[in-house]
Amino acid sequence: MNKITRKAMDSTKQTELWSLTTDESKPSSDFTFHDISYNVGKRNNVKRILQQMSGTFKSGQLTAILGPSGAGKTSLMNILAGLKTTGVEGRIEVDGVERNFKTFRKQSAYITQKDYLLKDLTIDEYMTSAAHLKLGNKVSDSEKKTRADLIIKTLGLASSVTTKISRLSGGECKRLSIGLELFDNPSFLFLDEPTSGLDSSSSLQCVALLRKIANSGRTVVATIHQPSSRLLDHFDHLYVVVGGSCMFQGPVEFLVPYLQTVNLHCPKYHNPADFVMDVASGEYGDVLPQLVSGIENGRLTYRGSLASSRSTRSINLEGNGSYQVNDDEGKKKNKQKRITYGAPFRTQVKVLLERTWRTMWREKMQTQTRFLTHIVFGIFIGLMYQTVGNDASYPFNAGLLAFSQLFIIFTGTMPTIVTFPMERNVLVREHLNHWYSLKAYYLAKLIVDIPFQILFPAIFLAIVYLMTGQPMCMMRFSMLLLVTICMSLVAQGIGLVFGAVFDIQTALFLSSVCAIPLLLFNGFCIRFNSIPFYLRWMSYGSLFRHGFEGAMLSVYDYDRPPLNCSQPYCYFRYPHKILETFDMDQSSYYVSIIGLMMYFVVMRIAGYFVLRFKLKSIS
Repeated sequence: MNKITRKAMDSTKQTELWSLTTDESKPSSDFTFHDISYNVGKRNNVKRILQQMSGTFKSGQLTAILGPSGAGKTSLMNILAGLKTTGVEGRIEVDGVERNFKTFRKQSAYITQKDYLLKDLTIDEYMTSAAHLKLGNKVSDSEKKTRADLIIKTLGLASSVTTKISRLSGGECKRLSIGLELFDNPSFLFLDEPTSGLDSSSSLQCVALLRKIANSGRTVVATIHQPSSRLLDHFDHLYVVVGGSCMFQGPVEFLVPYLQTVNLHCPKYHNPADFVMDVASGEYGDVLPQLVSGIENGRLTYRGSLASSRSTRSINLEGNGSYQVNDDEGKKKNKQKRITYGAPFRTQVKVLLERTWRTMWREKMQTQTRFLTHIVFGIFIGLMYQTVGNDASYPFNAGLLAFSQLFIIFTGTMPTIVTFPMERNVLVREHLNHWYSLKAYYLAKLIVDIPFQILFPAIFLAIVYLMTGQPMCMMRFSMLLLVTICMSLVAQGIGLVFGAVFDIQTALFLSSVCAIPLLLFNGFCIRFNSIPFYLRWMSYGSLFRHGFEGAMLSVYDYDRPPLNCSQPYCYFRYPHKILETFDMDQSSYYVSIIGLMMYFVVMRIAGYFVLRFKLKSIS
């Protein structure tokens, strides 16, 4: 096959792709913003990041937001993409009409600097789940498959379609991140530092792909730190930010002529991007105010001569993204904030269940390591506490039960704490890009992990129960198993809460520290009646007390026969004596179960609202 034929076939594939991702019924949209300001801090400690910036990004063009570190380009990007609304002033328009937040969220996609992807999925699995979530039930499975295959081919990922994400290169991950957002036909695509961490070849491939997307009628905007001259040539439009203001806006080829208007001459064969960065850094004197005023802080576009655009008044933005207007109009804007998703809730949960199950099954720490840990420690504890289950010489069995409950809590908490913060970044990216609702994600996450939280503790308890000579009674084993499973499920909820609030290191430290006071009130370290009356109420809030008390009652209550005694006299021969020693003779097994179930519900609800708060705090 000759080169001309091969190029023609490649061109045909790309045309098919863009015909699938382009909705001819939707007109191309221009994006305009007026007098955008952004403040951080409160009261007397307010810092202004952006200074009444304006600008226009045209559809069909690839726009680069250029500027030195700390110039405010990422803040501007987050505001334009709708991620930041608190502390923002100004007006944002789509085709000259005030931006409707609900509509805009459905029409736009935001790709972060880092490629937060689930490392244990393959490209094909990731693309398939994205197709189901973004296209919903109105598109047939065959058409979803066709779209996914065409996007994969155009991205140059066909040879790696069965490869796990963890084995992809940086350039492949970046192209995959872009391709995942093409299914629902976004009119606006925002990218933060898409070439960060890529070599020159991968950067050129990435930007070339973005230009093809823009040429299909999309508005594509990307922040770039310091591009090479070859990379800069791929962009159609340039927006240069310095000190929270705009010092240039216009076609890339007019950057050097504009700088010449203030007697700044870029050396021949010198990268214009490097030159403008030197200018922005102040190496050529105090010319920045002149450059900002010459372009009127983005209100004008330089095309060899300045043409004025209409000015608009500034309107304050509230934290919910609606404008400060009268109450009736404000309520209307708030309703626009409610987002509908491509797939119905049931489909979202189904797809996320399947995806989460695959990632968890392939994650060694979540499956293999946890499984082996429960078996190894079960055998170890069984060897340490042989035959204590029916020994009346001293209630060593109470120590066994207390330690077992502690083991279940930590083995149920730690895996979630470690893995959830890493997956949280994926949740933020996909949720903000309108893949699924937080409720669907959270429900799928909880359901998938429940079988493991039941199976592993059951295996551990079966080994320990048999090796330590506990009473061979199915009722008692079932009661103890129920307590153990409840403790494991509570531990999972604790891990979700700590993993959602803190980073991994902080979560691991605080979860262990917070467990210490609760552990003191479990009833084994100190008798309940010996606790000072002003601290006694805390014992009822200790999950360790409910777990230990439920375990002790399972083993020793309900008319258990006398225990074996190898000495002339054993005080603890009768099980009720052991319960009296630990102040549990009047306790109720069912109260312990209810206490653990309350913990289970509270932790699940708290985890959801913590995640919800985290997502809102990003904007």
